[in-house]
Amino acid sequence: MRIVFAGSTFQAAECLEEVARKQEVRLVLTRPDARRGRGRKESPNPVKEKAAKLGIEVFDGGPSDPEFIEKLKSEEVECGAVVAYGRLLSPKVLSLLGKGWYNLHFSLLPYFRGSNPVAACVLNHYAHCGVTVFKLTEGLDEGPWVLKAPYSPSFPLTAGELTDKLAEIGKEALATALGEVEAGKARLTPQEEEPGLKYAGKIDKDSARIDFSNPKEEVFYKVLACNPNPMAWARAKTGETSTYVKFERLEMCGFAPSAEPGSVTCVQGKALVRCLDGWLELTQITPASKRKMSGETWLRGVRGGVKFL
Repeated sequence: MRIVFAGSTFQAAECLEEVARKQEVRLVLTRPDARRGRGRKESPNPVKEKAAKLGIEVFDGGPSDPEFIEKLKSEEVECGAVVAYGRLLSPKVLSLLGKGWYNLHFSLLPYFRGSNPVAACVLNHYAHCGVTVFKLTEGLDEGPWVLKAPYSPSFPLTAGELTDKLAEIGKEALATALGEVEAGKARLTPQEEEPGLKYAGKIDKDSARIDFSNPKEEVFYKVLACNPNPMAWARAKTGETSTYVKFERLEMCGFAPSAEPGSVTCVQGKALVRCLDGWLELTQITPASKRKMSGETWLRGVRGGVKFL
């Protein structure tokens, strides 16, 4: 089956490689080169790099560009596959392919529609965790699904770690679903609307700020959900000054004494921070202008007491 693949991330590149093993990928639609890394050097995204290695033609303009539409027609593309592309496809583009467009979504739809489903899964303690391959329609992630693959982590994962796990599952799911579409055996099942549906909006820097007056379980999962982007953070008062601290990981602990939320102490070589209803261990943090370190290492280098504001 002649495929156009749309995507831009590292995980999408892995899916492209898997799809290209089993289908005839005629064209890749991706985002333009952008400035990346510390040097801010303009470079291609992972999907563009993967397409080059596979010898597949790339189009990095907009999906509604006349040139892209002409390429779809000239290549006689039958079906589209989308993974983390980051742009909406217009109704006109969706109608161009006889077998339709199919999206790999990193949650079990109808939870969590939107741009950040993995973080939403983590924030909700891995509820509705897995992948869904569904047919794109005009509504936001509302099309009928072809295949679902649930996933339950055996231990808490960051959003980045979970994304990688779901990509491993998802590339197989996408390839399988496209095979069913090719064979005419795909069953399109309408999504069931449920009360209280939660959407997966973007987490920005402001909303990633940690408030230690919240319950410790809420703080714990928020730190995981914000890793690696945008990273959870808080301001800490250290002696007479304050500093900005990012949280890579916190861990649950059974330390019991009461204290004000945001209070920090060291017990048996472990740095602990007080939340509303208990303590968490500061296992991996990054203070401003410093390298990643344990909370205990950080405390040893701080003069005076520490309290998160």
